[in-house]
Amino acid sequence: MVFVGADCLYDEWEELMLLVGVMSIAIAGDIKVSAPGHASNPVWSKDGTQIAFEINEYSGNISLYAATIENGRSQGVPEAITLNVGSSSFGGSTGMVTAAPVWHPKGMLFFEGSHKGGSNRIYVYSFSGSPPRQAISESLIPGDLSWPAINSDGSKLIFVSDSTGTGDVYTMSLTNWKDKEQITSSEYSEMAPRYNKDDRIIYTRKRGAGEDVFVYKGGASSDWVGGNGDQTRPVWANSSVVFFSSERGGEMWDIVVSHSPGKKKTLAQNVRLPFRATPAISPDGQWVAYGLEDPDSSAQIWLSKIDGSKTIAVDTEHVACGEPAMTEVDGRIYLAYTALPTEGSDWRQLHTIDITAQMK
Repeated sequence: MVFVGADCLYDEWEELMLLVGVMSIAIAGDIKVSAPGHASNPVWSKDGTQIAFEINEYSGNISLYAATIENGRSQGVPEAITLNVGSSSFGGSTGMVTAAPVWHPKGMLFFEGSHKGGSNRIYVYSFSGSPPRQAISESLIPGDLSWPAINSDGSKLIFVSDSTGTGDVYTMSLTNWKDKEQITSSEYSEMAPRYNKDDRIIYTRKRGAGEDVFVYKGGASSDWVGGNGDQTRPVWANSSVVFFSSERGGEMWDIVVSHSPGKKKTLAQNVRLPFRATPAISPDGQWVAYGLEDPDSSAQIWLSKIDGSKTIAVDTEHVACGEPAMTEVDGRIYLAYTALPTEGSDWRQLHTIDITAQMK
């Protein structure tokens, strides 16, 4: 169990832990910005030294921020990552969206960006002082681009483009920026592609009232798993696939794992569906983290083993906990999550916590 205290009490709590030897106590760090809105979709950099996240004020604007993290705690003021509207053809002053961040192994940040009246494009930001630039020119692939992801060695970008109609999956080399490949071509909409370490690609296809999971390998796609409702936002956990499922109907969402094509097992029911994130997988691919809709369980972030053998709860002092993300730095496991400070609070805030003791 984890007990979460305020930032100002960190030194006192740390001293108390040393005195009484209670090594399971951990202190949450807050990551705050001055802009109003709900914090969502935290994504750790590959080395765990930064975390990108969105602030959504639900008025047409979504803003992207990046915070520097040291020992699991935010350092300084998070940086706002904005589009250079003055030199673009967007026009207008509202409706800007910078969202869906993914990190390159070398520290660059790729994300979706759009402005009222303009297409949704993929941008890259290098933290060098220059504004973000489009990763893919409109002359190369026009239209709306979405769902960016990067393979493990940083050599390939994968995304969805509607330039051919409904939405197909493309890959592009990040060493030769004009080397692109369209890997799906169907009458249906494909979404949420992700690479595995062996460069297999998982993605979903929306057909009628349902959404199913597919795998692309060796130049061909094949069904992986489907069912009633949506099987959506799949992510690799080593060689298994974890996804959100609405198969039970209504607004009920579950976390499901598939260890092989056609096979699936529910790990958790009635989870709090993130705004846009995939299931949160631990760095070793052995655990998935989630929040629950049940008010009696909403002060915890829950973690289940991918093999179904164990579930643990991480206690917090917050409510409506969700949107988890995990990283490992120097042998320590850090969890980021969003939550309301108290019932009736205006905005969800982002927090980080050391859960190394709980993961052993």
